[in-house]
Amino acid sequence: MVILGLGTNSGDRLKNLRGALKFIKNIPTFSIQQISPVYLSDALLPDNAPADWNMSYLNVALRCETNISPHELLQHVKRIEQKMGRIPNTKWGPRIIDIDILAWDDCVISDDILQIPHKELMHRPFALWPLLDVAPFWNTNYTDSWGSRFTGEAPFHTRQIAQRIDMPALMGVINVTPDSFSDGGKYFNAETAVKHAKQLMQDGAEIIDIGAEATNPRASAISPEEEWKRLEPVLNAISNASSEMIIPPTICVDTRHVFVAQHALNAGANWINDVSGAEDPAMCELLAENTCNVVIMHHLGIPVDGNRIVSTERNPVDQVLEWAEKRLNDLVKQGIAHERIILDVGIGFGKNAAQCLELIKHIGQFRRLGTRLLIGHSRKIFLGQFTPKPFAERDVETTVLSLFLASQHVDYLRVHNVDMQARAFKVASAVFNPNK
Repeated sequence: MVILGLGTNSGDRLKNLRGALKFIKNIPTFSIQQISPVYLSDALLPDNAPADWNMSYLNVALRCETNISPHELLQHVKRIEQKMGRIPNTKWGPRIIDIDILAWDDCVISDDILQIPHKELMHRPFALWPLLDVAPFWNTNYTDSWGSRFTGEAPFHTRQIAQRIDMPALMGVINVTPDSFSDGGKYFNAETAVKHAKQLMQDGAEIIDIGAEATNPRASAISPEEEWKRLEPVLNAISNASSEMIIPPTICVDTRHVFVAQHALNAGANWINDVSGAEDPAMCELLAENTCNVVIMHHLGIPVDGNRIVSTERNPVDQVLEWAEKRLNDLVKQGIAHERIILDVGIGFGKNAAQCLELIKHIGQFRRLGTRLLIGHSRKIFLGQFTPKPFAERDVETTVLSLFLASQHVDYLRVHNVDMQARAFKVASAVFNPNK
């Protein structure tokens, strides 16, 4: 049993941890058995450190199995650090990634280049707590005086946060609309929307999806000008409050109008979520000129027409795959890099309940497209085949499907109740290995 500790306090920290995880999975004869929750902590700094070094860390631990030697593993992790841009010999300064061998069975090594267990392990809750999450049989009483993992009262204000690197990233929803099916009218006010965004991030979201035009069958289309009038104050308020959140969110704007997308990008949006699949050539031109991530969704019309669905005589998976393959090729030809595109199969858009469930059951087939996947299944109409509960009370059904989608390695889940999903992911990760 090998325990690795990963830490980062520079750039997109969750992305850095996921990138390191991907490299570590490729080490020969090496397997990851369990990944700890993420911990947030103050930087460990020397006296008189520059002010710009004082950036908080995210840390995780990995429980692993391998046949290689400790010194061979050390060489592998140092190469990974170098590939990711870690500057050598930066002991105290900010770093993109730091990978330490914290423990190795009962092995004790102390030489010029390697010390196992890590010499400061017992005094660093940001390393020891993650280790104990994946190796609870590693008996220690050092943590008794640190209090709860969740309060930030431990040394370095270390605390566990809800975001994870071994499960889909959660996209929290803020509908700045009066007619959204689940929460229309709740977040029309910028102050209320910011409060909700902060709670979504506290609960475990990484992405905030802000939309100002409802697309459900009962909704009415609005002009781009009206959409931006609704969106602008909320987008600006959330963007301005980002530094106050537990981690800065990725801000995604849900729009099919190039006018709104242009203004949103100018205001600092990171992603554009185009539910029309970027059908407008002007939208494609705008997206090609920018570097933002682009979500494209399969549909048969916006707003949704409940009487119009994909053919019931053919497998819906095949139909959406064919559309997605052609759409991806077209967008790449128009200058939008493949790695920037995220596919949403459009649950509830142009599909009946059975077709929606079929797409979810066979979501793994979309991996062959080589693009990231986002699923928006939360509280939707098709869940009516499982419950008579109103839309706002369908979080249990949503969570069960989220756990299945996590097992299929979907990249992003767009959900309303982020807290319930994140809590379910934490328990699921403790009882099965999602990395297999």
